Amino acid sequence: MKIITSIPPEELKTILKKSNAAVKLEIKEVEPFHGMPRYEVIIKGSKEEIEKFMEKLRLARAGG
Repeated sequence: MKIITSIPPEELKTILKKSNAAVKLEIKEVEPFHGMPRYEVIIKGSKEEIEKFMEKLRLARAGG
C-alpha cells in the first residue's frame, strides 16, 4: 500500500510503534505541496496488519 502524507517520518514511526502492527514503512520525501513537505510512504505487511496501522494513524491524526 502507498500513501502520500505531510506527517513527518518521526511521527509516523511513533504511530507505528504504538500500533504494534507488524508492518514495514519505507518513507521518502516527495515534491512539496504549496510549500508543505510531503512524504511517500510504502506500507508493507499483511492486509490485517496494514489495517491495524492505518486505524491507529487515523485515530492519531483525528486527536484520538
